[in-house]
Amino acid sequence: MRAAEISAWVSLRIGDLASVAGCKGEYSDPPGDSQNVAILGRLGYINNLCGNDRLARRRPVVAIDGPAGSGKTTTAKLVAERLGFIHLDTGAMYRAVTLKVLRSGIDLSDLEEITGLLESTRVSLEAGEQRARILLDGEDVTAEIRSPEVTRLVSRVSSLRPVREAMVREQRRMGRDGGIVLEGRDIGTVVFPDAEVKIFLSADLDERVRRRLAELSTQGMSASAGELRREIQERDRMDSTREQSPLRRATDAIELDTSRLSVEEQVQLVTEHVRAMIKEEGQ
Repeated sequence: MRAAEISAWVSLRIGDLASVAGCKGEYSDPPGDSQNVAILGRLGYINNLCGNDRLARRRPVVAIDGPAGSGKTTTAKLVAERLGFIHLDTGAMYRAVTLKVLRSGIDLSDLEEITGLLESTRVSLEAGEQRARILLDGEDVTAEIRSPEVTRLVSRVSSLRPVREAMVREQRRMGRDGGIVLEGRDIGTVVFPDAEVKIFLSADLDERVRRRLAELSTQGMSASAGELRREIQERDRMDSTREQSPLRRATDAIELDTSRLSVEEQVQLVTEHVRAMIKEEGQ
């Protein structure tokens, strides 16, 4: 599948997102060596979509929430690959918008200006060799949205009502047909409170700092452990006390402490839980 076709499926147009397929039906596996599986899953390789009883049941929405450094992104991406589901990194959406706000110099208290900025903003995902590429108004900002500057501001920007409402609207639209793994901080409580599977990941602070240091190192960036510790603690505070969609575990979510788990272990635990639920429900 060409990159342009992938973008058409997963492009997130703020304020004007075309709906994903309007009917369901038979699907076939993509080519085994395709790098597109991570983003589209088997849902994106669809044939003759209407009137198939085998897919009459909606495939589940998998909501994975947790604080920074708990392993959400890696886990969600790999779980989606193994299940053949779409993976939606909602945090990347907020980071891309935060980057645009930074570049614009808009005062965060000016909600009217923020709303206007959102109306002219386009965030999209495209397949890459190693991971999805994040495009902001057509520009590849995959690395830039992970910068310390964006990280420090993303909690404030994502707490703004116009930003939150726009992002939640698009996330719901992307996930309304199921067969998707979404990760964030409010997926199971606000975006999809009726999600069939809810997972809340946690990890101790030392492990989260270690993971963030490793992530920065792979991107050619550096920071002190003490600085990162303070930033993560402050972000936890802001995320859990904000008025709009605060970080909290849904009452019906399964909590998984990943501090001493390998990536493979946490991915396997989540994947097995989803498969067991699908089997039980006959989906």
